[in-house]
Amino acid sequence: MSDKAYNLLVDDLVRSGYLKTPRIISAFRKFERKYFVPPSLSPFANENRPLPLGSGQTISQPLTVAFMIELLQPEEGDKILEIGGGSG
Repeated sequence: MSDKAYNLLVDDLVRSGYLKTPRIISAFRKFERKYFVPPSLSPFANENRPLPLGSGQTISQPLTVAFMIELLQPEEGDKILEIGGGSG
């Protein structure tokens, strides 16, 4: 079950127009960000900002990821690899 605060973040991305496609919105709700950050940062996973991962690297803010995925319009079975440019 999704975290209530995380759902509020997704709802905000929908209201702001960054998330539009139902299947992409569903994926955002299914794969919560807290599972992709170090445990010490999980309390901040629902914030719409980049978070440090270590070694000067960050996980992108949800708004950025939503914007990129909406532009890509992936189909079922597609795989996406985000290669960051902000820290390298």
